[in-house]
Amino acid sequence: MTNHQTSACAALILVLGLARPAAAHPLDLGYLRLTAEGDEVTAALDLHVNAAAHLLGAAPAGLDAGALAAQADALADATLRGAPLLTPAGPCRWTAASAARHDTTASLTVRAACPAPVRALAWLLPFVRDARVSPTFQVLVKARLAGDGRVAIADRTRPQLELAAVPALGLAAFVWTGVEHIGATPGQWHGADGWKLPDGLDHILFLLALMLAGGGLARTLGVVSGFTLGHSITLALSALHIVRPPAQLIEPLIALTIAFVAAQALAGRGGHRWRIAACFGLIHGFGFATALHQLALPTRELVPALLGYNLGVELGQVAIVLAAAPLILTLQRHRRLQPIARGLAALICAAGVYWFFQRL
Repeated sequence: MTNHQTSACAALILVLGLARPAAAHPLDLGYLRLTAEGDEVTAALDLHVNAAAHLLGAAPAGLDAGALAAQADALADATLRGAPLLTPAGPCRWTAASAARHDTTASLTVRAACPAPVRALAWLLPFVRDARVSPTFQVLVKARLAGDGRVAIADRTRPQLELAAVPALGLAAFVWTGVEHIGATPGQWHGADGWKLPDGLDHILFLLALMLAGGGLARTLGVVSGFTLGHSITLALSALHIVRPPAQLIEPLIALTIAFVAAQALAGRGGHRWRIAACFGLIHGFGFATALHQLALPTRELVPALLGYNLGVELGQVAIVLAAAPLILTLQRHRRLQPIARGLAALICAAGVYWFFQRL
């Protein structure tokens, strides 16, 4: 075995050992729906059942429908009831909690009685900073206060909700969410426990595989834009409820696209990459659509959400390409370094195959 082969094998073992489900990222998302009717507030939180198990300190396999229903109060205390719900008239009083399991989703509903009809509220969600959930965990919030709709995002850096009965959504919030989803923010790489693999690792490896197939920086950016075009089309189609394939189908397919593009790079076949990236972008575009479904945004809010998120994805992709370009171009331009480039392509291909079987 040559030195290059030995290094590639060692790196392969390392990557497979570190790889985790980087899919799109059900353990990183929660969906919270708030409804204020008079002086009563109802909050419904949907979590992946594994995330709920982590917060309860329970084994995911043992958290069936019966166990989840029995631990509704414990889950409420670990999540929504971890801090008081505040209104201008004073704090609300928690009254009831219930929980149910739907396939891989844990649905928690809590209610609160407030001292006056609710038109504005402030609410800290400390569980988004809990060490038992992903450092990149986000809660997508849809609220209806006094008949007015509002959406927001809560995460480790923005745990406080401050909502009023005025429909408002900042475009910047969805731009930033798109950048985070692609794995291009510092928080995706370094958290309280030190350096880590980003949750957008699958997207990053897909981009690196496209770059390893050859071509200069300008051509690579064009290929990445083709991917964004495909991503944008299917995200819009899914968000508008025109096409909604199940996540159980999409997540393994995303893994296969990574393996396919990496195999092309390994074989030295870089032709038609713009078309391939655009076609595979159609598959990747369904990854974030579930979040928009859960928010059930009206059309006037859906348009800025789509534009902002896709702009964020494009900016994140460009940042990753510019950061990786010096290394990738150096490997491609020096013949003695090309075996390293092929080794990287082989590692990415192996990761894609590994994720495919894992997501099945």
